[in-house]
Amino acid sequence: MYQGIIIVNHQYGMASGPIEYKIKRFKEEFLKFDCQLIVLKNDGSLSYIDNTGNIILNLPKFDFIIYLDKDKYLLQILKKENAIVFNNPDFIQLCDDKMLTHIRLSNLNISMPKTIPGPLNYNLKDDNFNQIIDNIINKINFPMLIKGVYGSMGLNMLLVRNKKELLDGYNKMKKEPLLFQEYITSSYGKSLRVLVVDKQIVGAFLRYNDNDYRSNFSIGAKSMPYQLNEEYIEFVNKIVNELNIFYAGIDLLFGKDNKPILCEINPNAFFSEFEKVTNINVAKLFANMVIKKIKNVVE
Repeated sequence: MYQGIIIVNHQYGMASGPIEYKIKRFKEEFLKFDCQLIVLKNDGSLSYIDNTGNIILNLPKFDFIIYLDKDKYLLQILKKENAIVFNNPDFIQLCDDKMLTHIRLSNLNISMPKTIPGPLNYNLKDDNFNQIIDNIINKINFPMLIKGVYGSMGLNMLLVRNKKELLDGYNKMKKEPLLFQEYITSSYGKSLRVLVVDKQIVGAFLRYNDNDYRSNFSIGAKSMPYQLNEEYIEFVNKIVNELNIFYAGIDLLFGKDNKPILCEINPNAFFSEFEKVTNINVAKLFANMVIKKIKNVVE
């Protein structure tokens, strides 16, 4: 019997619907492989560095870890201790930072929105940002997005339509790392989620919202199955091969003439809606991938 650990953020625990569903399904499918999963909250008790500079892990015996948090420091500790972690720690960090994702996939002929990293602010009392705003406007047309480089579920971004809205939005978000991005008007309120498991495309579904520019379920979007054509399959596979993706939700936008455009990559994508809409057993595919890799390491 194998033993796995699921690490979740201390604020989520088992209270968030999509995470609760994900953990429940993982437990069901891993049990079929005679594998038990223990859920632990990342509450500051799981690791520390002692006075001699050694890493101390406070974890029960495990063969692998499924990491559902965004804490990059615990991730790097686990990596340094040679723990087997799903997803790969470096991949999680790369995709959790939207700006790093775009930088990593630049110069590879992968279409993406025009994107500018937001300058960091060390003196937050300074509110004279007109030069920064003018520089952004010279590069990106309205409407445009201001996004926190960290964040999910469409909760950390603003759509701005003129200079005043841009300046107001920047003043609201200037305390955090952010980016400015071209808004793809041809993809208003809709996006495509493509799910990848073990470097293979397993399916896709369309997310659409008639009442908002965002297509996230947290703000009322709907969904339906979507059949990828060859152009989209080739586009996604190029990203998968470049990043060696074992699990992710790749979000695409619809560009001019319906051409695919990369929006972002979610390394810990929820799949409750995906399983419901597509009838594809994502948890089983994920469990099969993990057990196969663990067997190769252990045996």
